[in-house]
Amino acid sequence: MKKISFFVVFVILALIATFASAQNLSLQQTLGDLYGFDTLAPSGAGSPYQLASFISADPDAPNRAYIVVEMQVLPGWHVYSLTQPKGGSMPTTIMLEESPKYRQISQFVPTEPPVAKSNAVFEMTDETHGGTVVWLAPIEVLEDSRETLVVNLTVKGQVCDEAVTSCIPVNQNLSARFDARDMTAAIALARTQAETPGFAPPAAQPSLNLDDIEANEVVKAQGIVTALLWAFLGGLILNIMPCVLPVIGLKILSFFEQAGKNRARALMLNVWYSLGMLLVFLVLAALSVGLSKMFTHSLFGIIMCCVVFAMALSLMEVWDLRAPFFLGTGKPQQLMRQEGVIGALFKGIITTLLAIPCGAPLLSPALAWADIQVRNGAQFNVFLAYAVIGLGMASPYLIIGAFPELIRFLPKPGAWMDTFKKIMGFVLLTAVIWILYFLPIETAVPTLALLFAVWFGCWYIGRLPFTANTSQRLVAWSVALLVFAAILCVSFPIVSPITLQGAMENKLEKWGEKNLDRLSQKKHWAGFSMEKLEKNLADGKVVIVDFTADWCASCKAIEFSVLNNKTVLERIDEKGIVTLQADWTDGDPVITNLLRRLGGEQVPVVAIFNPHEPNKPVVFRGELTTQGTKPLLEQLDKLP
Repeated sequence: MKKISFFVVFVILALIATFASAQNLSLQQTLGDLYGFDTLAPSGAGSPYQLASFISADPDAPNRAYIVVEMQVLPGWHVYSLTQPKGGSMPTTIMLEESPKYRQISQFVPTEPPVAKSNAVFEMTDETHGGTVVWLAPIEVLEDSRETLVVNLTVKGQVCDEAVTSCIPVNQNLSARFDARDMTAAIALARTQAETPGFAPPAAQPSLNLDDIEANEVVKAQGIVTALLWAFLGGLILNIMPCVLPVIGLKILSFFEQAGKNRARALMLNVWYSLGMLLVFLVLAALSVGLSKMFTHSLFGIIMCCVVFAMALSLMEVWDLRAPFFLGTGKPQQLMRQEGVIGALFKGIITTLLAIPCGAPLLSPALAWADIQVRNGAQFNVFLAYAVIGLGMASPYLIIGAFPELIRFLPKPGAWMDTFKKIMGFVLLTAVIWILYFLPIETAVPTLALLFAVWFGCWYIGRLPFTANTSQRLVAWSVALLVFAAILCVSFPIVSPITLQGAMENKLEKWGEKNLDRLSQKKHWAGFSMEKLEKNLADGKVVIVDFTADWCASCKAIEFSVLNNKTVLERIDEKGIVTLQADWTDGDPVITNLLRRLGGEQVPVVAIFNPHEPNKPVVFRGELTTQGTKPLLEQLDKLP
């Protein structure tokens, strides 16, 4: 009987095809006329189903639309639902191609519920659709108009006969274009089936609009005087942040050398050291770059890693930082072996560059104020704020240079300084480890290989006797640079894609595939995306976003002591709050844009988005490092 039914279906389809051929029509077009479809995807000769997709206008909002997917299933056949339980039959999935022109607001929903049937083979319930099934999903049109929009999508699933003795896989790509037909009734039916507010009229829930965000900062600098006070105190505190301590050891060495010497020379060296600090801040002000922004570039981190490593090797006497070979020997070399103005300036620059990613807590209000000045075009105020930060950081050294008696308690230079210098070299190596940690993980091993090239170069140059002539030093530097260039090309994709970085990327991709399920089950501080933020707000949930970076020491302190505090997490769970972590280590442009809207391109930032006022988030910055969990818990208690 089943064979006869299938034969009858086949004969009917053959007759339709013959008629279509006589009229110069395709089978696809003929079925389209019969069922009223504008565009049908070919499913193969004799297929028991046909698919179509188009875009329909949202009657409630001009910037929204619905993606409509229709499937016609021949009598005696069925397709499985979107919510079909796994384990037996294949559920239907509909995936939209990602595009900056639109975003999907919520998942696809059928206009009619599926029919539940008991499956004795797999001891489960099958959810199926027969005849005509229509699925809809709302989208927001971000670019162009919905009339000109084209959305590519993929439909996957399984169509089976009633006895499930014959099944055909569905795997088709469709292109949806605007259709002016009235789908009001279908949209209303889909809304009755939907469990997500995304199908509700847009006026029911205020939506997040990046152009309308007004950050409600818990601590905010009011006026230029207050902002400059925060700037000076923040710069001063930078001197004791853990990031800068390894390089401060170099300055302590210079203090030992200054002890017992004349005031003029001590003041001169400290002034040049301070100018090195100020120079960094003024360059950042000229570029209108936030203090944290440059560490989002991996190239900057790689260069810093090599420079700091070479400094550590110099302290450990693997080599001496000498004058360039073209200056010859004699007096220039003697001057370079002592700390001079160039050495002091260089140490000031390196100290500042290493201190910046730590971000002193009191700097946050001042930097937020400076970012506002950038957007307002008040560049003088930006220079003023950054200069005061540099002055605050340099102030202890200027005071010691002016009053050298403050360091007379230090012991006189002696043999003990050699041991102290080597210890400082090891301390400086900890800074190298820290920089390696915050580099993109795929560049860590290539950078380590590059450090071996730096090590070889420093050792090869350091082998030269102090009396070596210009030609000998030229050869040594040439060999060192050639080895460095060779390792650089092997490590990074400069001349060839086959590199250490490429190998690491492949290894990380395999690791990610293996651990994807485990990572997706993370309860707190899941990975951030704008889609997750907007969807949870649309679902009426409060969302806390932790903006962090691997190179930000203050961020890690906040995460350890506040965000992962047991009491805080319990309060978050009690109120059903969603927690997301926005990793800005590599300068993700989406996160950068949101940070800019919140008041400045800097971290740490913790923002609480309330679905009732999504465009007025409560924003914490570095103050959480000093005030602990109290201010955050107070804000959480205010939530319903």
